[in-house]
Amino acid sequence: MTSSKDVARRAGVSQTTVSRVLNGAAGVKPKTREKVLRAIEELNYRPNLIARSLVTKSTKTIALVSGSVLNPFYAETIDSIIQHASQKGYNITVSFDEKLTSTWLETAIDSSVDGILLSSLKLDDPVFEDLQLSGVPYMLFNRKLQTGGNYVVMDNVLAGGLVARHLLDLGHTRIAYISKSGNISTFKERYHGFTQAVLNSGNSVDADLVYFLDQPEVEAAKAVWKIMNGPKPATAILCANDSIALLCMNALLSIGLKIPEQVSLAGIDNIKLASHRAIKLTSVGHEKSAMGVMAVESLIDMIEGRESTSTPKQIVLMPELVVRSTTCKARS
Repeated sequence: MTSSKDVARRAGVSQTTVSRVLNGAAGVKPKTREKVLRAIEELNYRPNLIARSLVTKSTKTIALVSGSVLNPFYAETIDSIIQHASQKGYNITVSFDEKLTSTWLETAIDSSVDGILLSSLKLDDPVFEDLQLSGVPYMLFNRKLQTGGNYVVMDNVLAGGLVARHLLDLGHTRIAYISKSGNISTFKERYHGFTQAVLNSGNSVDADLVYFLDQPEVEAAKAVWKIMNGPKPATAILCANDSIALLCMNALLSIGLKIPEQVSLAGIDNIKLASHRAIKLTSVGHEKSAMGVMAVESLIDMIEGRESTSTPKQIVLMPELVVRSTTCKARS
């Protein structure tokens, strides 16, 4: 069984540092925190949650299930969640899973966590019913379900539409779209916003230029090659998140294409790396720390009785388009 000592060895830090990251303690450098979180994911480490206090009936512990920390969006959001929770006196235990399992949920509930934060649910996830029946306060972030529930999300339909209209306004009509596959609200809504914008402009969505990938880190380069080597190559590529856009950027440069002179490229999420001077990716997003802080703040309000758990708490953040150097007018 993996121990915190194994995590410390993999991350190149002390066990004390691992403990401080797991407990959300202040004073850990962001780069160090990210190394520890990455080691936790790679080793599939599942720390035991602290025992419930017999006096207060509270563990002051929140369980968080997040998407992969390899996606910079989650690395940034988780950091803000841990920092804010720590300021409020709560510890965060982090698990990295693309899919929430009943086993994980049962373990969290049996360990008497005070609340649960989630970003790993599908639109019709069957585990959600068990979560609601448990009575444990919860908040979703960057995800929502068909049945509603508590969540903090960006207006993903608007986000997809904003960046699509930007490309259309630049004269692009052959716009490729690359997304991660799965029945997930974030990706479905962004694609809907994209298609809506394209159709409203009087153009059509070319099915040959649309790719939904199970493993973007493995499949993105092949998708880009097909898009750019077909009989009618795309003049722009829109990716469902910045993580995929960075993979596509590398693929485009690897086959000798210039961005944006030969093909424009845009993403969604506006991660910090998008603004790097060597990248300057056009993107649309919101403040990630705001989403994380709002999610954990709302959850703590539920835990401490300041918010009702009977009325759904639903927060929708407005996206903003940030135009950088990877998009330009369509070539003639």
